[in-house]
Amino acid sequence: MPAPRGEVMYSCPGGMDFASSFSDDGDQATLRMPGQPDIDLSRVSAGSGFAYSDSYYELRGRGREVTLTAAGRSMRCHAAGRPGDPPRTYEGGGLTVTLFPDGTFRLREKRDGSTDPLLDLGEWAQEVEGGVRLVLRGGAGSRRAFREIGTDKLVADDGSELAQAATPDPIDGRFRLSGMYRDAQDGGLFAPCLVGRTYGVAPGGAEPELEKAWVDATPSRETSLYVEIIGGFDGNNSVTVDRFLGLKRGGACPALASRGSALRDTEWRLVELDGERPAFEDWRRRPLMRLDDLGKFTASTGCNTMGGDYVLDPAGLRFTPGPMTMMACAPAEMAIEKRFLAALDAIRTAQISGTTLDLIDAAGKRRMRLEARGS
Repeated sequence: MPAPRGEVMYSCPGGMDFASSFSDDGDQATLRMPGQPDIDLSRVSAGSGFAYSDSYYELRGRGREVTLTAAGRSMRCHAAGRPGDPPRTYEGGGLTVTLFPDGTFRLREKRDGSTDPLLDLGEWAQEVEGGVRLVLRGGAGSRRAFREIGTDKLVADDGSELAQAATPDPIDGRFRLSGMYRDAQDGGLFAPCLVGRTYGVAPGGAEPELEKAWVDATPSRETSLYVEIIGGFDGNNSVTVDRFLGLKRGGACPALASRGSALRDTEWRLVELDGERPAFEDWRRRPLMRLDDLGKFTASTGCNTMGGDYVLDPAGLRFTPGPMTMMACAPAEMAIEKRFLAALDAIRTAQISGTTLDLIDAAGKRRMRLEARGS
């Protein structure tokens, strides 16, 4: 399986999010973590999927799922947002929301009686609550949820609608930003608390004042310190500093809300079937499932492979199996396949928690539990 291309932001439930930039030829991956120098990894042999390594870090993955290992400790992560897609802007009722492919958003809202719009930014994700909800988590713990209607409309829980704009709006403006800053050879690096991404700091404005405050306070060139600024984003996706508000040596960003794996484009591996944990002599025979963005799914029953259609909407989740291979397998594997197919036919809703997916029937019984496969 080929490695991703360009820069991909990875979300790691229970761990630290990071970005990886993949070279065009696929031979190198550069890890970017808040407050740390860039880490270059070279491609190494992988039995399946892709793998990169140096003497300390190892990155292995398939599709949107990866496992990052450092000094023997591993965390499973998945690609945030929709890597490779252009930004998307939705408008309606005085609200403008732009979703960026790295899983971040910017928002502008016109308020009654005020000439200054409310500006916010944060992270967006698709969460499963019987159906898919597009959830925005921004400043002051704010949370907004929408249903996606096709590809061109969002419907909020109060029934208000936002239609997709013909061209993306970057939502230029001045945001009050807090985050971790450090200087580097090629300029400053700033990781705003609300988005968990690291941006370069553009020269000009109050950037020299910010840099001087950091130099005066830092105990080490590699130390990131908590700062507050008024700023925005330029066309190169760098942070601009209009005003430097202050620096706190002992300050730190609050922990971001944990996120689960994306339902779609994730390889899910069966761990429980009708309340039992099936035993497999060969782990490679464990049933797997993957859903794409076009309403199609593929699966391995542990014996045969199959495909088909699925529908995920506010009414729930339903599978319609299609063609399946007809191999003969050991009796134990055939028995698991029969139960897998019966459970699949009964599924009506889905719930995701972290990297665990539960598939539930109409009576509320959990028929399958699956885990995101990170390598």
